[in-house]
Amino acid sequence: MILKQIHNISLALLLICSSCIDTKVDSIFINLEHAESSINYSSIFERVEYINLDAGEECLLSGIKKIYFDSDTLIFQDSKNEGVFVFNLKDHKLVSHINRIGQGPEEYHKDNAIAVDSTSNLIHIYDMMNFKVNVYTYKGEYAYSYKIEYFMRDFAWMDNQLLIIQPCINKVYKRNGVWLYNPIENQESLLLEHDGDDQSFEFMSTYIEQSGNKIYYYDRNDDCIYLINNKSISRLYKIDLKQKVPLDIRTASNQNPKDLNMKSMMFDFVPSPHSVLLCYFMFGEKENPYRYVLINSKTKETTIFKKFINDMDDILSADNKIFCINDQSWCRLSQQSEDSETVQLQIMYLKDQFVHH
Repeated sequence: MILKQIHNISLALLLICSSCIDTKVDSIFINLEHAESSINYSSIFERVEYINLDAGEECLLSGIKKIYFDSDTLIFQDSKNEGVFVFNLKDHKLVSHINRIGQGPEEYHKDNAIAVDSTSNLIHIYDMMNFKVNVYTYKGEYAYSYKIEYFMRDFAWMDNQLLIIQPCINKVYKRNGVWLYNPIENQESLLLEHDGDDQSFEFMSTYIEQSGNKIYYYDRNDDCIYLINNKSISRLYKIDLKQKVPLDIRTASNQNPKDLNMKSMMFDFVPSPHSVLLCYFMFGEKENPYRYVLINSKTKETTIFKKFINDMDDILSADNKIFCINDQSWCRLSQQSEDSETVQLQIMYLKDQFVHH
Protein backbone atom coordinates (compact mmCIF):
# COMPACT_ATOMS: atom_id res chain seq x y z
CA MET A 1 0.00 0.00 0.00
CA ILE A 2 2.80 2.43 0.96
CA LEU A 3 4.72 1.62 -2.25
CA LYS A 4 1.57 2.26 -4.29
CA GLN A 5 1.05 5.63 -2.60
CA ILE A 6 4.67 6.58 -3.29
CA HIS A 7 4.26 5.54 -6.92
CA ASN A 8 1.09 7.64 -7.27
CA ILE A 9 2.74 10.67 -5.71
CA SER A 10 5.78 10.31 -7.99
CA LEU A 11 3.53 9.96 -11.02
CA ALA A 12 1.56 13.06 -10.04
CA LEU A 13 4.73 15.08 -9.58
CA LEU A 14 6.02 13.91 -12.95
CA LEU A 15 2.78 14.92 -14.66
CA ILE A 16 2.88 18.32 -12.98
CA CYS A 17 6.48 18.87 -14.10
CA SER A 18 5.75 17.64 -17.61
CA SER A 19 2.78 19.98 -17.90
CA CYS A 20 5.10 22.93 -17.17
CA ILE A 21 7.11 22.25 -20.34
CA ASP A 22 5.91 24.04 -23.44
CA THR A 23 5.62 21.34 -26.08
CA LYS A 24 4.10 23.64 -28.74
CA VAL A 25 7.42 24.23 -30.49
CA ASP A 26 7.68 23.51 -34.19
CA SER A 27 10.63 21.47 -35.39
CA ILE A 28 13.40 23.27 -37.25
CA PHE A 29 14.72 21.21 -40.14
CA ILE A 30 18.50 21.36 -40.67
CA ASN A 31 20.43 19.84 -43.56
CA LEU A 32 24.17 20.30 -43.06
CA GLU A 33 24.78 19.55 -46.76
CA HIS A 34 23.58 23.09 -47.50
CA ALA A 35 26.43 24.75 -45.61
CA GLU A 36 28.04 27.88 -47.00
CA SER A 37 31.84 27.96 -46.94
CA SER A 38 32.08 30.71 -44.30
CA ILE A 39 30.45 33.62 -42.46
CA ASN A 40 32.24 36.83 -41.49
CA TYR A 41 32.37 38.06 -37.91
CA SER A 42 30.99 41.41 -39.06
CA SER A 43 27.67 39.83 -40.06
CA ILE A 44 26.99 38.80 -36.44
CA PHE A 45 29.19 40.90 -34.16
CA GLU A 46 29.24 44.66 -33.61
CA ARG A 47 32.83 44.63 -32.38
CA VAL A 48 35.48 42.47 -30.72
CA GLU A 49 37.69 43.26 -27.75
CA TYR A 50 40.41 41.34 -25.93
CA ILE A 51 41.28 40.44 -22.36
CA ASN A 52 44.91 39.51 -21.73
CA LEU A 53 45.31 37.45 -18.57
CA ASP A 54 48.69 37.28 -16.85
CA ALA A 55 48.95 33.53 -16.37
CA GLY A 56 52.62 33.38 -15.37
CA GLU A 57 55.05 30.50 -15.80
CA GLU A 58 53.10 28.11 -13.55
CA CYS A 59 49.79 28.38 -15.44
CA LEU A 60 49.30 25.11 -17.32
CA LEU A 61 46.01 26.05 -19.00
CA SER A 62 45.75 23.87 -22.10
CA GLY A 63 42.21 24.75 -23.19
CA ILE A 64 38.83 25.79 -21.81
CA LYS A 65 36.05 23.35 -20.99
CA LYS A 66 33.94 25.82 -19.02
CA ILE A 67 34.16 29.52 -18.32
CA TYR A 68 32.39 31.76 -15.78
CA PHE A 69 32.41 35.55 -15.64
CA ASP A 70 31.66 36.95 -12.20
CA SER A 71 31.58 40.72 -11.62
CA ASP A 72 35.33 40.90 -10.90
CA THR A 73 36.45 37.28 -11.34
CA LEU A 74 37.00 34.93 -14.26
CA ILE A 75 36.97 31.15 -13.72
CA PHE A 76 38.17 28.47 -16.16
CA GLN A 77 37.83 24.71 -16.05
CA ASP A 78 40.71 23.29 -18.07
CA SER A 79 39.75 21.01 -20.96
CA LYS A 80 42.58 18.53 -20.30
CA ASN A 81 42.17 17.97 -16.55
CA GLU A 82 44.67 20.57 -15.42
CA GLY A 83 42.22 21.87 -12.83
CA VAL A 84 40.40 25.15 -12.26
CA PHE A 85 42.00 28.57 -12.79
CA VAL A 86 40.72 31.76 -11.15
CA PHE A 87 41.71 35.22 -12.43
CA ASN A 88 41.06 38.72 -11.12
CA LEU A 89 39.38 40.76 -13.87
CA LYS A 90 40.66 44.06 -12.44
CA ASP A 91 44.40 43.40 -12.70
CA HIS A 92 44.14 40.23 -14.87
CA LYS A 93 46.33 38.31 -12.43
CA LEU A 94 46.02 34.61 -11.53
CA VAL A 95 44.34 34.31 -8.12
CA SER A 96 44.43 30.54 -7.65
CA HIS A 97 44.89 27.21 -9.40
CA ILE A 98 42.76 24.44 -7.89
CA ASN A 99 44.11 21.03 -8.85
CA ARG A 100 43.92 18.87 -5.73
CA ILE A 101 44.13 15.41 -7.23
CA GLY A 102 44.16 12.63 -4.65
CA GLN A 103 42.05 10.60 -2.24
CA GLY A 104 42.24 12.87 0.80
CA PRO A 105 39.19 14.61 2.30
CA GLU A 106 40.12 17.91 0.63
CA GLU A 107 41.08 16.25 -2.67
CA TYR A 108 39.24 14.74 -5.63
CA HIS A 109 39.93 12.02 -8.20
CA LYS A 110 38.98 14.19 -11.19
CA ASP A 111 37.18 17.47 -11.83
CA ASN A 112 34.38 15.95 -13.90
CA ALA A 113 32.29 19.13 -13.76
CA ILE A 114 32.24 22.43 -11.91
CA ALA A 115 29.57 24.88 -10.79
CA VAL A 116 30.08 28.42 -9.48
CA ASP A 117 28.16 30.08 -6.64
CA SER A 118 28.90 33.73 -7.44
CA THR A 119 26.95 34.96 -4.39
CA SER A 120 29.21 33.16 -1.89
CA ASN A 121 32.31 33.14 -4.15
CA LEU A 122 32.50 29.34 -4.06
CA ILE A 123 33.46 26.76 -6.69
CA HIS A 124 31.82 23.30 -6.55
CA ILE A 125 33.91 20.51 -8.12
CA TYR A 126 32.19 17.20 -8.88
CA ASP A 127 34.17 13.98 -8.33
CA MET A 128 32.22 11.27 -10.17
CA MET A 129 34.44 8.42 -9.00
CA ASN A 130 33.82 9.17 -5.31
CA PHE A 131 30.22 10.46 -5.63
CA LYS A 132 31.07 13.72 -3.90
CA VAL A 133 31.40 17.45 -4.50
CA ASN A 134 34.27 19.43 -3.00
CA VAL A 135 33.76 23.15 -2.49
CA TYR A 136 36.57 25.73 -2.63
CA THR A 137 36.78 29.50 -2.31
CA TYR A 138 37.91 31.66 -5.21
CA LYS A 139 41.28 31.85 -3.44
CA GLY A 140 41.59 28.07 -3.71
CA GLU A 141 40.94 27.29 -0.05
CA TYR A 142 38.96 24.14 0.79
CA ALA A 143 35.55 24.97 2.31
CA TYR A 144 33.54 21.74 2.65
CA SER A 145 32.26 18.72 0.74
CA TYR A 146 29.02 16.77 0.36
CA LYS A 147 27.98 13.45 -1.13
CA ILE A 148 25.97 12.92 -4.33
CA GLU A 149 23.92 9.73 -4.67
CA TYR A 150 23.80 9.58 -8.46
CA PHE A 151 25.74 10.19 -11.65
CA MET A 152 25.59 13.55 -13.36
CA ARG A 153 27.29 14.79 -16.51
CA ASP A 154 27.07 18.47 -15.64
CA PHE A 155 25.61 20.78 -13.03
CA ALA A 156 25.14 24.43 -12.15
CA TRP A 157 24.37 26.48 -9.07
CA MET A 158 21.10 28.40 -9.16
CA ASP A 159 18.77 29.72 -6.46
CA ASN A 160 20.92 28.14 -3.71
CA GLN A 161 20.46 24.70 -5.24
CA LEU A 162 22.23 22.42 -7.69
CA LEU A 163 20.79 22.08 -11.16
CA ILE A 164 21.75 18.52 -12.10
CA ILE A 165 22.07 17.30 -15.69
CA GLN A 166 22.13 13.58 -16.51
CA PRO A 167 21.16 13.35 -20.20
CA CYS A 168 22.19 9.81 -21.15
CA ILE A 169 19.65 7.04 -20.61
CA ASN A 170 21.46 4.05 -19.13
CA LYS A 171 20.39 1.31 -16.73
CA VAL A 172 23.42 1.83 -14.47
CA TYR A 173 22.25 5.36 -13.62
CA LYS A 174 19.69 5.75 -10.88
CA ARG A 175 17.87 8.43 -12.84
CA ASN A 176 18.10 10.46 -16.03
CA GLY A 177 16.97 13.99 -16.76
CA VAL A 178 17.17 17.42 -15.13
CA TRP A 179 16.37 18.22 -11.53
CA LEU A 180 17.11 20.67 -8.73
CA TYR A 181 18.81 19.37 -5.59
CA ASN A 182 19.43 21.00 -2.22
CA PRO A 183 22.48 19.20 -0.75
CA ILE A 184 22.00 20.70 2.71
CA GLU A 185 18.37 19.62 3.15
CA ASN A 186 18.68 16.60 0.82
CA GLN A 187 15.60 17.69 -1.15
CA GLU A 188 15.07 17.51 -4.90
CA SER A 189 12.60 18.80 -7.46
CA LEU A 190 12.14 17.19 -10.89
CA LEU A 191 12.19 19.44 -13.95
CA LEU A 192 12.56 16.98 -16.84
CA GLU A 193 12.70 13.20 -16.92
CA HIS A 194 13.92 11.06 -19.81
CA ASP A 195 12.18 7.90 -20.85
CA GLY A 196 12.68 5.56 -23.78
CA ASP A 197 15.38 3.15 -24.89
CA ASP A 198 18.85 3.00 -23.38
CA GLN A 199 21.34 5.02 -25.43
CA SER A 200 24.78 3.46 -25.16
CA PHE A 201 26.25 6.02 -27.58
CA GLU A 202 27.03 9.23 -25.73
CA PHE A 203 28.71 12.20 -27.37
CA MET A 204 30.03 14.20 -24.43
CA SER A 205 30.48 17.89 -25.08
CA THR A 206 28.62 21.08 -24.11
CA TYR A 207 25.47 20.39 -22.09
CA ILE A 208 24.61 23.79 -20.62
CA GLU A 209 25.39 27.47 -21.12
CA GLN A 210 24.65 30.04 -18.44
CA SER A 211 23.72 33.71 -18.82
CA GLY A 212 23.08 35.35 -15.47
CA ASN A 213 20.22 33.46 -13.79
CA LYS A 214 19.24 31.72 -17.04
CA ILE A 215 20.55 28.31 -18.00
CA TYR A 216 20.22 26.86 -21.50
CA TYR A 217 20.30 23.08 -21.79
CA TYR A 218 20.80 21.12 -25.02
CA ASP A 219 19.24 17.67 -24.71
CA ARG A 220 20.89 15.31 -27.19
CA ASN A 221 18.33 12.58 -26.51
CA ASP A 222 15.48 14.51 -28.13
CA ASP A 223 17.45 17.29 -29.88
CA CYS A 224 15.80 20.11 -27.96
CA ILE A 225 17.10 23.27 -26.35
CA TYR A 226 15.49 24.18 -23.04
CA LEU A 227 15.55 27.38 -20.99
CA ILE A 228 15.71 26.88 -17.21
CA ASN A 229 14.84 29.92 -15.14
CA ASN A 230 13.07 30.57 -11.81
CA LYS A 231 12.93 26.83 -11.04
CA SER A 232 10.96 26.10 -14.22
CA ILE A 233 11.85 24.71 -17.64
CA SER A 234 10.54 25.58 -21.11
CA ARG A 235 11.38 24.28 -24.55
CA LEU A 236 12.82 26.87 -26.93
CA TYR A 237 13.86 24.83 -29.98
CA LYS A 238 13.20 21.39 -31.42
CA ILE A 239 15.81 20.33 -33.99
CA ASP A 240 15.12 17.97 -36.90
CA LEU A 241 18.61 17.18 -38.24
CA LYS A 242 18.85 15.25 -41.50
CA GLN A 243 22.27 13.86 -40.49
CA LYS A 244 21.12 12.76 -37.03
CA VAL A 245 22.60 9.51 -35.68
CA PRO A 246 19.74 6.96 -35.92
CA LEU A 247 18.28 5.50 -32.74
CA ASP A 248 19.33 1.92 -33.64
CA ILE A 249 22.96 3.08 -33.72
CA ARG A 250 22.61 5.06 -30.47
CA THR A 251 21.13 2.07 -28.68
CA ALA A 252 23.55 -0.54 -30.05
CA SER A 253 25.91 -1.96 -27.41
CA ASN A 254 28.76 -2.14 -29.95
CA GLN A 255 28.84 0.67 -32.48
CA ASN A 256 30.58 0.25 -35.83
CA PRO A 257 32.44 3.49 -36.71
CA LYS A 258 31.34 3.04 -40.33
CA ASP A 259 27.72 3.44 -39.23
CA LEU A 260 28.53 6.98 -38.06
CA ASN A 261 30.04 8.06 -41.37
CA MET A 262 28.60 11.46 -42.44
CA LYS A 263 26.27 11.47 -39.43
CA SER A 264 26.49 14.34 -37.00
CA MET A 265 26.13 15.25 -33.33
CA MET A 266 25.87 18.65 -31.69
CA PHE A 267 29.36 19.52 -30.41
CA ASP A 268 28.73 22.95 -28.95
CA PHE A 269 26.11 25.68 -28.72
CA VAL A 270 25.91 29.27 -27.55
CA PRO A 271 22.65 31.20 -26.97
CA SER A 272 21.51 34.79 -27.08
CA PRO A 273 18.02 36.17 -26.28
CA HIS A 274 16.87 35.94 -29.91
CA SER A 275 19.15 33.41 -31.55
CA VAL A 276 21.25 30.35 -30.94
CA LEU A 277 24.44 29.17 -32.63
CA LEU A 278 24.93 25.41 -32.92
CA CYS A 279 28.19 23.73 -33.82
CA TYR A 280 27.94 20.16 -35.17
CA PHE A 281 30.66 17.54 -35.51
CA MET A 282 30.45 15.56 -38.74
CA PHE A 283 31.79 12.00 -38.43
CA GLY A 284 34.01 10.86 -41.30
CA GLU A 285 34.75 14.42 -42.45
CA LYS A 286 38.55 14.72 -42.27
CA GLU A 287 39.30 18.18 -43.65
CA ASN A 288 36.87 20.21 -41.54
CA PRO A 289 34.39 18.17 -39.47
CA TYR A 290 32.57 21.20 -38.00
CA ARG A 291 29.35 22.82 -39.23
CA TYR A 292 27.75 25.92 -37.70
CA VAL A 293 24.02 26.64 -37.68
CA LEU A 294 22.69 30.06 -36.65
CA ILE A 295 18.96 30.03 -35.83
CA ASN A 296 16.76 33.11 -35.57
CA SER A 297 14.37 32.44 -32.67
CA LYS A 298 11.56 34.56 -34.14
CA THR A 299 11.57 33.54 -37.82
CA LYS A 300 13.22 30.11 -37.25
CA GLU A 301 15.40 30.85 -40.29
CA THR A 302 18.76 29.07 -40.35
CA THR A 303 22.16 30.05 -41.70
CA ILE A 304 24.48 27.07 -42.15
CA PHE A 305 28.23 27.49 -42.68
CA LYS A 306 31.55 25.70 -42.27
CA LYS A 307 33.69 28.26 -40.48
CA PHE A 308 33.89 31.75 -39.01
CA ILE A 309 36.13 34.32 -40.68
CA ASN A 310 37.42 37.05 -38.39
CA ASP A 311 37.29 40.03 -40.76
CA MET A 312 37.64 42.54 -37.90
CA ASP A 313 41.31 41.93 -37.09
CA ASP A 314 44.04 39.34 -37.63
CA ILE A 315 43.66 37.42 -34.33
CA LEU A 316 43.08 33.68 -34.78
CA SER A 317 41.04 31.48 -32.44
CA ALA A 318 42.55 28.49 -30.66
CA ASP A 319 39.66 26.12 -31.41
CA ASN A 320 35.98 25.93 -32.37
CA LYS A 321 34.60 26.47 -28.85
CA ILE A 322 32.50 29.58 -28.26
CA PHE A 323 31.24 30.49 -24.79
CA CYS A 324 28.35 32.62 -23.56
CA ILE A 325 29.29 35.53 -21.28
CA ASN A 326 25.87 37.18 -21.06
CA ASP A 327 22.94 38.16 -23.28
CA GLN A 328 25.06 40.64 -25.24
CA SER A 329 28.41 38.91 -25.70
CA TRP A 330 30.23 35.64 -26.41
CA CYS A 331 33.91 34.77 -26.15
CA ARG A 332 36.62 32.49 -27.57
CA LEU A 333 40.17 31.55 -26.61
CA SER A 334 42.73 33.17 -28.90
CA GLN A 335 45.52 31.20 -30.47
CA GLN A 336 48.82 31.50 -28.59
CA SER A 337 52.31 30.02 -28.51
CA GLU A 338 53.10 27.15 -26.14
CA ASP A 339 55.59 29.23 -24.11
CA SER A 340 53.25 32.22 -23.74
CA GLU A 341 52.57 33.40 -20.18
CA THR A 342 49.46 35.27 -21.35
CA VAL A 343 45.98 33.83 -21.91
CA GLN A 344 44.03 35.95 -24.37
CA LEU A 345 40.24 35.92 -24.60
CA GLN A 346 38.40 37.31 -27.59
CA ILE A 347 35.17 39.05 -26.50
CA MET A 348 32.55 39.23 -29.29
CA TYR A 349 29.71 41.73 -28.89
CA LEU A 350 26.53 40.69 -30.71
CA LYS A 351 24.72 42.99 -33.09
CA ASP A 352 21.44 44.41 -31.82
CA GLN A 353 19.20 42.09 -33.87
CA PHE A 354 20.57 39.06 -32.01
CA VAL A 355 19.81 40.68 -28.65
CA HIS A 356 16.60 42.65 -29.32
CA HIS A 357 13.88 42.19 -31.92
